[in-house]
Amino acid sequence: MANIINAQAGVGLTQTADGSGIVKLQSNGVTTNALAWVTFNGSTATIMASYNVSSITRTATGTYTIALAVSLSDANYSVVATSGNKLSGGTAYGVVTVNDNALTPSASGFGILVTNASTGITWDLLRVGLVIFGN
Repeated sequence: MANIINAQAGVGLTQTADGSGIVKLQSNGVTTNALAWVTFNGSTATIMASYNVSSITRTATGTYTIALAVSLSDANYSVVATSGNKLSGGTAYGVVTVNDNALTPSASGFGILVTNASTGITWDLLRVGLVIFGN
């Protein structure tokens, strides 16, 4: 659950709270803000900054498990990702995807895979950013 502020047509603002510390801003019952985000070093899996992410585990080169501090209401969320700065330099680009093969997304976490956009080979990047939207 969460602390929910909902703007609903014909009703106005309503607020409910459960003490979890997670804030959901809603419009007609649909959450409109990010429920978690993180920036981390892909080589060390060290979190640089985050909200509602408790840990990053590097399970192999370019493969990570993300654990949420407070679980979401379900696993039907969207993950938006950015990446940059290949560890050994270079100009190739990374692609970040949710890795359903390694870990089925759940309300408490998910896996990602970072690959080289040109070769498809997994790799570690100095910076990976994730934003999670859901309900």
